[in-house]
Amino acid sequence: MVNSLDEMNSYPWSGHAVVMNRIKNIWQDRDTVLRYFSQKESAALQAYQEYIMEQCSLGKQPQLTGGGLVRSVGGWSEVLSQKQRREKQFSDERILGSGAFVKEILDEAEENIKARVPVSSSNDDALELLQKRCDAAGILLQVLQAGSKQRKIAQVRKELAVQLVKEMGMSYADAAKLLGISASAVNQIFRRPGNKVQ
Repeated sequence: MVNSLDEMNSYPWSGHAVVMNRIKNIWQDRDTVLRYFSQKESAALQAYQEYIMEQCSLGKQPQLTGGGLVRSVGGWSEVLSQKQRREKQFSDERILGSGAFVKEILDEAEENIKARVPVSSSNDDALELLQKRCDAAGILLQVLQAGSKQRKIAQVRKELAVQLVKEMGMSYADAAKLLGISASAVNQIFRRPGNKVQ
């Protein structure tokens, strides 16, 4: 819980501290937020701070509290009423809208994921990919999986991590297990320019 703007400036669980340049999150686009206020950073920060202070002075706003379902159906009383009538609403706290709308959005997202991830992303296919790439590079798969830090092996491992995640749709953790490294090491690979997952 944050009790003041000063606390919020360094609070790590909201985007505000990033906008204020007190915390860095590589995944948060600070510049886009600031451009809504001005093209010049110092003027944008000043206008942003004024906006935040103005919004804080409004106090708690009931229409902005509760998750997507709560707001969509008209508040907690309607949620409880539907529960008593044994009516179910499909919901997701990230999406504001009716149950039917939420389901449609999630179904569409799932279809997009299926279209991007090839059906052949099993462990057998992944192991075959690793073996072929190691053979082509003239290295042993066991050496790659043992965490060798030789430059050539590390480079092959990086390329394979990108393929496993981007092309085969594997999670960082699953790719890490196959490559003999940690999930955070795979994450570090994707922090480098040009490797980001689209």
